[in-house]
Amino acid sequence: MDISCERLPEIFNIAAYFIEGSLSRGHSERIAFYYRDETYTYRTVRSYVRRAATLLSELGLDREDRIAILLPDTPEFIFAFWGAIWAGAVPVPINTACSIDDIQYIIQNCRAKILLTSQEWHEKLTLGTEFLRDVLLVDGETPFLSRLDQTSEEATPSRTSPCEPAFWLYTSGSTGRPKGVVHMHSSMVVSAQRYGKDIVGLHENDITYSIAKMPFAYGLGNTLYMTMAVGAASVLSDAANAFDIIADLHRYQPTVLFGVPSTYASILAVKEMAPLETPRLRLCLSAAEQLPKTIWTRWLQAYGYEICEGIGTTELLHIFLSNRPGECQPGSSGFPVPGYEVEILDDQGYPVKVGEIGTLQVTGKSLMLGYWNRIEETRKVIYGNSIRTGDQYQCDAEGFFWFMGRKDDLFKVNGQWTSPFEIEEVLLQHESLLDVAIVPQTDAQEVLPYVVAFVTLKAGFTASSELEDGIRRFAKSRLPHFKAPKAIHFLDKLPRTPTGKIHRKALGTKLALVRAL
Repeated sequence: MDISCERLPEIFNIAAYFIEGSLSRGHSERIAFYYRDETYTYRTVRSYVRRAATLLSELGLDREDRIAILLPDTPEFIFAFWGAIWAGAVPVPINTACSIDDIQYIIQNCRAKILLTSQEWHEKLTLGTEFLRDVLLVDGETPFLSRLDQTSEEATPSRTSPCEPAFWLYTSGSTGRPKGVVHMHSSMVVSAQRYGKDIVGLHENDITYSIAKMPFAYGLGNTLYMTMAVGAASVLSDAANAFDIIADLHRYQPTVLFGVPSTYASILAVKEMAPLETPRLRLCLSAAEQLPKTIWTRWLQAYGYEICEGIGTTELLHIFLSNRPGECQPGSSGFPVPGYEVEILDDQGYPVKVGEIGTLQVTGKSLMLGYWNRIEETRKVIYGNSIRTGDQYQCDAEGFFWFMGRKDDLFKVNGQWTSPFEIEEVLLQHESLLDVAIVPQTDAQEVLPYVVAFVTLKAGFTASSELEDGIRRFAKSRLPHFKAPKAIHFLDKLPRTPTGKIHRKALGTKLALVRAL
């Protein structure tokens, strides 16, 4: 099925499409969301969304105006997000894992007219912006839900177009200021069909649990629109660690787990203290970062589930490369999702040969309109209907795609291009290591690069020179000598971006500081 703006109705509102569609399919009394001790049916969601649209309109939020939503995954987030789109306005979710500086930048950069947040966040922010007119709070004397309860449901869906902006998502900003990615009303339809239905096989009896939160493109699909597209239910969670996540999984018994590599590793690390018991679980998935084969194998051995790894980008909204249930190739990103054309190109823009490394280019109908107010950066990555992601990949003879890192992740050691993931995969097989990140360092003459490892330890292990020597010997026994780490640094926790990826730039800064001392 071809899904594009041209094949959708000329008047098309994605909020009404999913919400009214769920009721027309007989899902009105089905649970849409679990949140703590509360449940919200599709009928209830529709009522609150219409009330939110009415309230936002009364507050002067006009068509195409932006509302910034700075919240964890909560019902208020959902009502405001869909309510804004219903009214023809544009919601801009902000990840609460972002720095204060980046949050304030996003609010100013997107020219938000309204901010929805909590008292705690409001007190942390300095909101001196010429655009912001109102701040709505989810707690305090007049919480957002109470205001909705006193508002009518009279709002009708705005007569928007499938090709006009519906919502923005900001990139994590690990290499600079976050960029506002502008998506159309049609983008969610594409991702819900191509990945949610065609790959994951979501259906109305599913309950999904996502580690990634809704301001993150991966989490937005997992928790919000993909489930609503089929009448399924999602869990809204504020779990902060592996024990909380395991407690949630036991409590809600989801059928689909949308995970990230670090969470799978953390759950495995505590399995003796808190074993996972999820008899209803049918599928485990992973994205956001490369899933080490070691973690994949341990998870299968411990719990009997494959982990279907995939890759997506904020610019394409969700997953475009994915392994298939029952056909996983551990360590790979799988095959192209139906509806997406994926190529690996050299620096001149020509397809590389099988097994060669090049830059990933993806063509698909969920492609962003562009980066807000960054025309030059948009033109550098978009080529017609395609985008060059900057990810370095190779494709094997069977058609599996293998992630080699970002272009600036690769480095030369002993004259050979080296991917950090190859070394990390080996080190993670050591019994003491929970998390690993590899970065290059140069010698005092700035000539000869060598490998440096930053590691975190599992419970029961303590950093020592003896353990460092043991890890280094382990690496040398399994890797070419020049790929074994010359230096190993123990950390309590690896730095990560707001979307959960290892922050290699921050580790490079740590190395520079150590060297300066």
